[in-house]
Amino acid sequence: MELILEKQLDHQQKAVDALISALDGITMQKPNLAYENPTFDRKDLRLINNLTEVQKNIRSDYRGCRDDGNYLNLDIKMETGTGKTYVYTQTIFELHKKFGFNKFIIAVPSLPIKAGTSQFIVDSYVKHHFSDACGYNCDIELGVLESPKKKKKGFLAMPPAVRDFVTGSCQNSNKIYVLLVNMQLLTNGNMLSRSDYDYLVEGFYRPFDALKATKPVVIIDEPHRFSREQKAYKAIVEELCPQIIIRYGATFPETTVGSGRNKVTFKDFNNLVYELNACDSFNLNLIKGIAKEHFEPMSKKEEKVKLLSVESKVSATFQFKKRGEDTKTYSLTPRDSLSIIDSSFEGLTITAIGKNFIELINGQVKYQGEEFNTDIYSSSYQEQMLKLAIQRHFETERQNFSGRQFKIKTLALFFIDDISSYRDSDDGKEAYLKVLFERLLLEKIDDLLGTLPDNEQEYREYLEASKADISACHAGYFAQDNSDSDEAIANEVADILHNKKGLISLRKEDGSFNTRRFLFSKWTLKEGWDNPNVFTIAKLRSSGSDNSKLQEVGRGLRLPVDENGNRISNEEFKLNYIVDFTEADFAQKLVDEINGELPETQILSQEELDKIAKVRNVDPDDLFLDLLSKKYINRNYEIRTENRDAFYADYPEFATGVGSNKVTDVNKNKKEEIHVRKAVYSELKELWECINHKYYLFYDEDLTDEIPQVLHDILEKHGMFGNVTLYSHRDDVTTDGNAMAIREDTGVSYSIKRPIPYNDFLKRISQQTSIPIIEIHKSMCELSKKKSIPDEYINEYSVANIVAAFTDWRIEKMQTRFKYARSTQSLAETALTYKDGSPRDVIRQGNVGTMFVEGTPSDKYLYDKIAFDSPLEKANIMTDIDEVVVYGKIPKSSIAIPTIVGENYSPDFMYVIKRKDGTKELNIVVETKLVENKSTLRGVEDAKIKCAEAFFNQLTIDGYAVSFHTQLSNKKVKQIIEDVMN
Repeated sequence: MELILEKQLDHQQKAVDALISALDGITMQKPNLAYENPTFDRKDLRLINNLTEVQKNIRSDYRGCRDDGNYLNLDIKMETGTGKTYVYTQTIFELHKKFGFNKFIIAVPSLPIKAGTSQFIVDSYVKHHFSDACGYNCDIELGVLESPKKKKKGFLAMPPAVRDFVTGSCQNSNKIYVLLVNMQLLTNGNMLSRSDYDYLVEGFYRPFDALKATKPVVIIDEPHRFSREQKAYKAIVEELCPQIIIRYGATFPETTVGSGRNKVTFKDFNNLVYELNACDSFNLNLIKGIAKEHFEPMSKKEEKVKLLSVESKVSATFQFKKRGEDTKTYSLTPRDSLSIIDSSFEGLTITAIGKNFIELINGQVKYQGEEFNTDIYSSSYQEQMLKLAIQRHFETERQNFSGRQFKIKTLALFFIDDISSYRDSDDGKEAYLKVLFERLLLEKIDDLLGTLPDNEQEYREYLEASKADISACHAGYFAQDNSDSDEAIANEVADILHNKKGLISLRKEDGSFNTRRFLFSKWTLKEGWDNPNVFTIAKLRSSGSDNSKLQEVGRGLRLPVDENGNRISNEEFKLNYIVDFTEADFAQKLVDEINGELPETQILSQEELDKIAKVRNVDPDDLFLDLLSKKYINRNYEIRTENRDAFYADYPEFATGVGSNKVTDVNKNKKEEIHVRKAVYSELKELWECINHKYYLFYDEDLTDEIPQVLHDILEKHGMFGNVTLYSHRDDVTTDGNAMAIREDTGVSYSIKRPIPYNDFLKRISQQTSIPIIEIHKSMCELSKKKSIPDEYINEYSVANIVAAFTDWRIEKMQTRFKYARSTQSLAETALTYKDGSPRDVIRQGNVGTMFVEGTPSDKYLYDKIAFDSPLEKANIMTDIDEVVVYGKIPKSSIAIPTIVGENYSPDFMYVIKRKDGTKELNIVVETKLVENKSTLRGVEDAKIKCAEAFFNQLTIDGYAVSFHTQLSNKKVKQIIEDVMN
């Protein structure tokens, strides 16, 4: 499979254009030596003017340059997953094409980023894309600087990557020389700084001096890892002495100036020429949305560990508090396991002890005085997280495999604490996490295989291949793997780091299934590595870090690629992000982080006011006066700080931020338990049972004689039979010589022909009209004697037309020609009661409302929580009426009244009132949403209400005092009850 790159994506092209326009028109000096880049004067007035112009599109507090070094710095801010590597690769080509630069050094912070960048630049599909699709008539010759191998006897040669880069000639216009280096090689060891190599390279013995002589352009990836104080950044500035530094990243370092009250912290931007922030990336569907999910603590044992004191490099003293037991104290030293304190910490050891902190093997740092919970380390809690991640993965995978024309290979990524929990060790210790994962995976596959329908045969084969070799379904990459000699581990690492195309391919080259899709890492892949088809990320144990939340989810933000290599950009996708309960606020923190990057609106502009007024269909002056009267703004259009939250709540159109559906907290959507108050139900019991007896709907006998003729007339109507026809509207954008205009052109029309079997045709009409199949068939036979009905017209469209016409007739003719009769069947279980008549303890939240309001409802209310579906329902619940003995929302569809329109009808509320003589009466209320008077009720709705009135009238005749009322949106329930009492 070859990945297919898209050229000139708007958000990427803007980044390239912004940077190139900053250099537009500057005077370039030709190189004096063949290995040099051309040069320019960074004080060039044209350059200064260009930067001023480009930065007009940047928010004011991000503009300007805070660096006065001997180089030009340009910054590009692009969110993770939006294609930074593609953008800076294209920028290299553009800088070569327009200005003649052909010596570039790319500095990256880590080996995974280095591997991903190298793989991208050298891959054949990338080369073909830039040469063929983009039309760049040159190639990148990439040199990758690697750590030196052990010194062999003989001559000491300069690193080949440095030699080839430096000696590359600018006279070869078809070549661009790029050197890729990770930050550790810029500072650790002396590979680049030593000067005792045996061979000269262009007259230089010292690699740094040779690289400096090329007058390179340096590209920095992930600039937040290259702060000014960082050694690698200083090496770039002082040793490489580049002409230009271009920084690409989602996150930039922060700089603090001043102290005390004058202390100011700001983003360290230097000539930011393009910004694509996270908010825009989400809202423009450039990346996946995110659904965060976590489990609440499995136990409520309330165990805490506190780091009491630290003796640097020697020991740390812990206090263990357990509810109901005496506090215990433990002193641990480096390499001790915290399992000494509690078995929950199995596998978690102390790697270092500092002056006031300890560092754990999972990278967490705990400071003196800090408390932490044991639940996040328990294997049982971890098992539930694994199970949840596997479930979410297969929900997505099945849809991506069977639910679309071109399949998407679906991957999941697991971050874990300890390599020994996944890798088998020499001491024979069981890799418990791997064993647990394989067991849960096998259980889920078996469960799926038992439920798959026959039309998902290929997915069944994929799952069976997975089951046949469960170990082939997963792989891991850890830092220690770089020095491991095990061939199997080396293959896993190579697959994860260097074989992106293979990893997202459903089949191997031999045609067999490639089932590897679950990846494990100990944060090694947290930054720099990504794969577009990661749909689930599970942090099995907390990172204990205040790192950027966007950086954490970044491994799964890219839009997916299908089996043909196409990036799917016209659909919305969600990344399942599973964390433990200590990060329950992850989604909120992520939203705060995203919105924290947005400039906060202090003053409303006239343009904003006009725009929102148009949306709300009001006059802008009226809107201004409304905001002013509510004290949301002052007369200078400034938002009043004290009323800001209320302003945005009432007028969310003015707020900026990430779309509410882009980052979701699954736990906030969990169903809450709603309990039935048994004492309250006892007041309702007799009346509830009476309205739950089954009733049948009977039509007047003479209607039977009319139906054949009615059906005959309907079938003969023009337009009853046919196909669905779609028409296109075509506009051409053209010019009239002075301005652009739109000209309407000829569109096209398509008929959708989807016939169904004749017996299905008859059955579907019968099911929706209650007309016997034999009667429909007779009418069709009579019709066929008069005119021919093409086979293609026996379809769903014709069914819908016939059913709609018959429903109209029923509404018009049947409203007084029916009656209800009670069935002799005994009462079964109901939505509120079990079969024996006793009240249920709990009912499903969704049955009585999808929204909640805090507080305790009236003692007369049937349930212990206030759940509702509309403001009118909420108002009904919150209204306490003296004459009412008990009231409650009727569970959805629990009282199903048959109606003449062929659909059941379900009322909304029930009120039991007690009259002055002591008799009880049940009042059933139906809420007619968004309707203010009966004359505006739709025909179908009005017919249903008339049926309900007849139904409850029959109940009264049968000896049960039941009244039925409609509640219009402008009438309070208290008025209804008062009308009943009077």
